[in-house]
Amino acid sequence: MWLPAELDAYLEASASLSHAEFGVLRCLSLSEDREVHMSRLAATANVTPSHLSRIVGRLEKQGLLTRSADPGDARRTLARLTQAGALLVNEVEPGYAAQIRTRVFDLLEGQQVEQLERAAEAILTPLRGECVDLLPPRPGR
Repeated sequence: MWLPAELDAYLEASASLSHAEFGVLRCLSLSEDREVHMSRLAATANVTPSHLSRIVGRLEKQGLLTRSADPGDARRTLARLTQAGALLVNEVEPGYAAQIRTRVFDLLEGQQVEQLERAAEAILTPLRGECVDLLPPRPGR
């Protein structure tokens, strides 16, 4: 609970973004063509659909993403990262990663990092197996 609050404070100070807003932008930046269906984006960013709609509305007003109907299925909505959104993610990402390194990984010794990876994956797999599938390969997985 405390780590996300610390990261939220960092993101607010450095980019005027909440942790949830940055998570949405980052999910879009990592996806193919920088666009994702809203339902999948809500699941990946771990927010409810109604919360995602509010987040996307704020980010859309800032010109960081756009929404459009899926040309293949007009019932579905696509969120797409704009160039400004991609630039912001690229600007914020190094400092965000540094915060995580400082607040988590620098506090652990070599084998503890591997143990944390295994424990987090064991907990995450039944909850969000699709997220685990997106992780980079590592020995033993």
